[in-house]
Amino acid sequence: MIGAPEAPPTPGAGPRAAPGRPAKVAHVVLSLNVGGLERVVLRLLERTARDRFAPVVCALQEPGALAEELARLDVPLVVIPRRPGLDPGLPVRLSAWLRREGIGLVHTHNPGPHLYGALAAGLARAAGLAGGGGGGGPRVIHTKHGRNYPKQKRKVLVNRLAAALTDRVVAVSDDARAVAIEVERVDPAKVVTILNGVDTDVFRPGEAGAARARLGVPAAGYHVGCVARLSPEKDHATLLAAFARLREVRADAHLTLIGDGPVRPALEQQAARLGLGGAVTFTGTRGDVAELLPAFDAFALASLTEGISLTLIEAASAGLPIVATRVGGNPEIVQEGETGLLVSPGAPETLAAALEAVAVREDRAEMGMRGRARMIERFGMDRMIRAYEDLYAEVLGG
Repeated sequence: MIGAPEAPPTPGAGPRAAPGRPAKVAHVVLSLNVGGLERVVLRLLERTARDRFAPVVCALQEPGALAEELARLDVPLVVIPRRPGLDPGLPVRLSAWLRREGIGLVHTHNPGPHLYGALAAGLARAAGLAGGGGGGGPRVIHTKHGRNYPKQKRKVLVNRLAAALTDRVVAVSDDARAVAIEVERVDPAKVVTILNGVDTDVFRPGEAGAARARLGVPAAGYHVGCVARLSPEKDHATLLAAFARLREVRADAHLTLIGDGPVRPALEQQAARLGLGGAVTFTGTRGDVAELLPAFDAFALASLTEGISLTLIEAASAGLPIVATRVGGNPEIVQEGETGLLVSPGAPETLAAALEAVAVREDRAEMGMRGRARMIERFGMDRMIRAYEDLYAEVLGG
């Protein structure tokens, strides 16, 4: 790993890299397990210009299933374990690591890493002042990947405290920006909106037959797909209930759920109770989602809450019409009636009706292609990477 910066820091800014050396950026996460947030982090690690920024990942729980990707990307990983419950010693341990490694910028992801990372950076800056460092020390950027429980007062207060110690808060949707400003009372001057990006050359329309063969699902029929972690907030239970209603009028319908998680056994039992039998496929976690999306005629997401769903962006990029709940940033992805349909959360009857309506639309394919055009225009990967690079440079003062 690169040594500590040699050039003196600018007062009020993070430590500058020595001439010819990139600034060291620490991405602080809980882990790199499978999820949208983690995939955004990996894309930043993969594509951020290495001649300007040298990334490292710090996990506060465990490396996670996606950590093996770091070796391919030549990105160092350190685990600084968080003790159960509130861990007052973690900011001290994390701060010591930041100073030892000469980290110029701390980029946090998720509320826990935000709190600990911001506190640690503040301690490191204070140590620099005490040691005659001229006010240098790591700066902090936080990406707010979701809504982060705006109705839970304690968590709102924690987010507010962390934001007070942070240079910029990145909202991944207009909805997340509104929560940051209106609920968490973050200074609007600190909040920047950077939409999640998708590689539209990877996630693109393909041949349905080959994708269905890859999945092992029927070649014919109306196929609905969902890619999401099998966890309560994604509300697959409502999706299964809606699909059972859809099957009453569309006997050729098939549902594929890509992903895994704690509620999978309960969902499999629910599918059996509903008599869905071979009409529902649980694939578990898959690493070939881009190749599987063309198998579907429509994409469904029944989430109770979202920041801005990366899987929705990927599905739209693949040319799929979408049926999703009207929560979080979903309406910023799905244009009602143009690229898909939006429904209220927790309403299986409405969700079933929307899936049926998409099935019979004569312009179903055109609906999907309109969605792809919108993803290319607004959610391109290069746009996201450049926006983060510009923000890094601004916060670092150079």
